[in-house]
Amino acid sequence: MTFFKQLLDRYDARSLATLISTGGVLPLPIVAVLAPDALRPGGMVLLFVIWAFIAAVFVVTAMRSHLTDAEFAVLGGMGIIGICGTALILSYKTSATAVLALVAVIPTIAAISPSIPLVFGLSSLACVGAVMVLALIATTTASFIIGTGAVIGTIAVPVFLVIALRRSLEATLERQTQLSAIDPLTGLLNRRGFLNRVSHLLSAAHVSTGWIGILLMDLDHFKRVNDRLGHIAGDGVLLTTAAEIRQVAPSGSVVCRFGGEEFLVFCVVRDEAELRVAADRFRIAVSDATPVTASVGGVCAPLIASVRTHAASTDDVVATMLDRADHCVYQAKTQGRDRSVIEPMDPVLWRRPPAEREADKRADAALQYTVLELFTRELGPNNQAAERN
Repeated sequence: MTFFKQLLDRYDARSLATLISTGGVLPLPIVAVLAPDALRPGGMVLLFVIWAFIAAVFVVTAMRSHLTDAEFAVLGGMGIIGICGTALILSYKTSATAVLALVAVIPTIAAISPSIPLVFGLSSLACVGAVMVLALIATTTASFIIGTGAVIGTIAVPVFLVIALRRSLEATLERQTQLSAIDPLTGLLNRRGFLNRVSHLLSAAHVSTGWIGILLMDLDHFKRVNDRLGHIAGDGVLLTTAAEIRQVAPSGSVVCRFGGEEFLVFCVVRDEAELRVAADRFRIAVSDATPVTASVGGVCAPLIASVRTHAASTDDVVATMLDRADHCVYQAKTQGRDRSVIEPMDPVLWRRPPAEREADKRADAALQYTVLELFTRELGPNNQAAERN
């Protein structure tokens, strides 16, 4: 078991497929020496030429361990040609057919790759090569037709099954990724989903108004609802609050359930006055639709995109603005709750990353949960929530 585990750790699926399919014909010279009648007349020299060809593919694959699309296309194609050549020089039809079946391994493993040209190319080569071999070794038209149908089915069916399985897995993973970014109770984005959307909003702000704003809303005395009416009633309040926030939120803004009874809106604004109007609109909507009120803290700032390395990253921009918004919420609580506290900030110098690098960073953050570090506060989340309420 340890040996097989080491093989799986060292080689990827492509390499293993190539090693298996080509390795299956490596013992043929020994068989030919022990049973010379296994080869067609004059086939011994050709056998060693083909064997050297396949052995070269086997050795190169064994040394590479991980193959790129181009490498797999070349080595896999060479392996298919070598297998077809080996089947052609065997005198026994059953042996030739058995060896010929090995060409199906490489296209099947190629189907794991999303590269359609790679899959189509290797599958076509395997089908054409196998049919040519059958045309030369078949004794009757009927046997050729039957053999052709069988070998094409042997190649095509596993390829289609692997493609269908890969697409199903991709759809499942995409669905899981979407669900992992959604708060299951309210249907709003959760913290992870929020971070995945921030870069897009910063880019939108950069090309439009040039200002960004964050509003952090904390429901007042929410714990009393749970204590007096129960958690089901509390969930109802959260659902209603989420619906009201979603309805009032400016077009294009990112709405998030920040945690517990806290909600977050990240939006593009023109100035401090517009953010202040939006904050009051949220606060009034919540108090009108639910038995609780909301304290709202917000900050806004001009956004300046830069390529300088000392400029703030996307994560740093969010962390800085969230810290200031959190302080504003605390001020709203100490001033009597059910009110908004909005503050301007100095211009934010944002280091805009390339799209590819930003996508990789967001994916890594989603997998490793490092986004939680952005929301670490001076007080722990539970203690701070208790102090506010």
